[in-house]
Amino acid sequence: MKLLVVNPNSSETVTAAILESARRGAAPGTELIAVTTKGGTRNIDSAFGDYLSGAYMIRTCLEAVKLHRPDAVVLAGFGRVGIDALKEALAIPVVSISEASMAIAALLGHRFTTLTMLDQFIPYQQDLVRLYGFEAKCASVRSINVNVEQCVTNREETLRQLKAEIQKVVAEDRAEVVILACAGLCGYDAELSRLAGVPVLDPVAVGVKVAESLVALGVKHSKIRKFAHPPQDLEAYL
Repeated sequence: MKLLVVNPNSSETVTAAILESARRGAAPGTELIAVTTKGGTRNIDSAFGDYLSGAYMIRTCLEAVKLHRPDAVVLAGFGRVGIDALKEALAIPVVSISEASMAIAALLGHRFTTLTMLDQFIPYQQDLVRLYGFEAKCASVRSINVNVEQCVTNREETLRQLKAEIQKVVAEDRAEVVILACAGLCGYDAELSRLAGVPVLDPVAVGVKVAESLVALGVKHSKIRKFAHPPQDLEAYL
């Protein structure tokens, strides 16, 4: 099985961290190909960053799919960042780490919290929870004050803030599951789970495992209505 793992931002540093988590989630024998978006921003931390990076990511992903011919794609950004467009364009399973981790979190406890970076990103993620239909299962959306790339490069400060925030998530919000809602936060799950006493999900590892499951089951997203192939040839758009 071959999976393409796409980092929707342009930071090679973040891509390296994503690949490390992807390897932890992958089964033996699964081939992982990680790609970094050519263009866009190094930190997708707002709707502005999402929309501007989305077009670059779509082009990067389509080129990589044509080159590597994977069995599935994992979009390793905790947002929309072009997920609907990829599902329209591709006939192989396309897994968003945000949607996949919320779906798995809903199986593991009564309600979950998404723990992201930067306060101003909270409304964006609240809208994302609503878009995916998990509002009733979401206890809260919280954040730390560290951007995406710094979550990877400044692990000591990131972990300090995560530890402080996750205590509030459990004590005040009564969340039973926590999602680390940023690809830059991958790799902190095990220590935080031990500290908080609840499941803490690394969304990249979850996304990879969900993609593997879809391939193994021989299923993919429906192409009948919402994710039907665009009416024009893709080259007409590009």
